[in-house]
Amino acid sequence: MNLPTKKLIFIIAPLLLAGVAFGASYSKEPEAKAKKKGKNAPMSAKANNDGENILDAVRNGQLAKLNWHIVGAVGEFKQIEIVRSSTGKKSQQTKVAMLKPDATSYQDSLPDERPYWYSVRMLKTDGNVQVIGPARVDADGAGAANYVIQENAYTTSVTRTDDFTTLKWDFPAGECGEIKIIRSTRPLSEPFRKPRYKTDVATTMEAKSQYVDALPDANSDYWYWFRIKLKSGTVVDKGPFKAEYAERASR
Repeated sequence: MNLPTKKLIFIIAPLLLAGVAFGASYSKEPEAKAKKKGKNAPMSAKANNDGENILDAVRNGQLAKLNWHIVGAVGEFKQIEIVRSSTGKKSQQTKVAMLKPDATSYQDSLPDERPYWYSVRMLKTDGNVQVIGPARVDADGAGAANYVIQENAYTTSVTRTDDFTTLKWDFPAGECGEIKIIRSTRPLSEPFRKPRYKTDVATTMEAKSQYVDALPDANSDYWYWFRIKLKSGTVVDKGPFKAEYAERASR
């Protein structure tokens, strides 16, 4: 090889190496942007908060199937709660189930075709709460024409006099684990989350019964709610029901 050829090779080689380096940096830049964009994108079926605790949510029409994996010591948790929201906001969550601490799955019956966000709340024995989620299920493209409204299977009656409210209920036998009744002097949107404005009236396991509540003030209005915890862990909330005088309620 003569001298001019060697000089030409020495000049081209650095240029080729620089081109390779530039190409590598150029190809990584869109990849990095894509990863950053994906990190902030809404979750559609899976939420992994910390690399260990995982929540999966899959929808099939009215039903949403949840599966989760929780890393923790035996006896660390005392209860698991499932909450859902149509907006993903914590302030608008509804409790749909209270499960045993060893539960790893739950099937929820959705009220309509809208998309929903789910979170799993682990109540620890030390009083702390650990949350995984939210995980989002998509809207039902087929619509909600044939949806069954779960609350409609639980009938109630609330009537009053000046001094007493009579509460009657008739719920499907064999399903109820515990029924809790509360009242307030205002129609609260989240009564079970606002203990300051509610009064516990009664707790029972009778699926069909009645209860007479003595009113503290004959001149005040009162609203009532029923929280029905089923043996499956599902939570059904009914209310608010304004206590009306019998003659008004029958109109």
